[in-house]
Amino acid sequence: MTESGGVHRTMPTPGNPPFWYGSFSALWVYYAVPIAGLNQILATQSASLKAFAFDDLATDEPMGMMNINFMAYSSDSGVNDPQAYADITKPIAYGDKPPASLGTEPTHECEINIVSYGAERHAQTPFGLSSSDFILGRDHTKTIGNYRLWVPCDDRIAVYWGMHNFGENKVMTHPFTYTTPALNNLTCTRWDLTIPAPVTEPAGGRLFSLQIDDLDGRAGVVASNQSEILDFSLYPHREEGVGQRLVGSRRNIFGAFRCMTRASGGTMPTPDLDIGSSSHGIVGDLKKIFRAKRETCGVMTYATPPVIAESSLYYADI
Repeated sequence: MTESGGVHRTMPTPGNPPFWYGSFSALWVYYAVPIAGLNQILATQSASLKAFAFDDLATDEPMGMMNINFMAYSSDSGVNDPQAYADITKPIAYGDKPPASLGTEPTHECEINIVSYGAERHAQTPFGLSSSDFILGRDHTKTIGNYRLWVPCDDRIAVYWGMHNFGENKVMTHPFTYTTPALNNLTCTRWDLTIPAPVTEPAGGRLFSLQIDDLDGRAGVVASNQSEILDFSLYPHREEGVGQRLVGSRRNIFGAFRCMTRASGGTMPTPDLDIGSSSHGIVGDLKKIFRAKRETCGVMTYATPPVIAESSLYYADI
């Protein structure tokens, strides 16, 4: 069913099936920030978006939440084109032809999200929900989600299809630098991330860096189930130069998160966030969001369980 101009009433039509992740390691750091600043930024994006006010975060002014979500994941396209290896760090833009496919594709990206709701669903939105309840997955209406303000990403394939299939504000960067806890990195107890400048700027620049101790072994850590995570974008991508509509997609993560919130009872690790000097709008928006005050109000991590393990060596000739 369509309106005049061919705009579909019910479903956008990028034609893509669900995107399937093969492995997934992620960190979410939630910050309480003044809601007025968040709504100023959202107003430049769409009249359909409003930042959600969390009453438990309010001090002398209403407060909302934003989160920085680092993700390292892989996916299997089922098609391996050798050209993809030659192109791996080549810049890509929205109007370019589709990139060559890499069979098993490693991706590093970092969503900069504003916790929001669609203004048209005001009547269904669960006002009064606490920040802890949201992080723990207790918004059963699934009206509150993450508006992906920016998504710096070092994988040109993910950048291209994220823009085309999901309307994401993806920005291709130079390769990420990070050290994170993992089963193959057992001595690491701290997330240490550097999100580099876009490929349109010289290598060596930086959007921001983030360090935070892992949740492993901390008192107050609980299992949580935030899935389905509701992601908001505007579609089609702004590079199309046509009117955009608010769209959502739901990300199901098939496992338990490790989580700390204001209600956890333990001591939450303190993140060290340092905004870089890149000239990109990502830096400008981060400075706007954090120009007044911020408080860490949640930390969440996830790692896909391994599917195969190979033992260490042993002597087999005795």
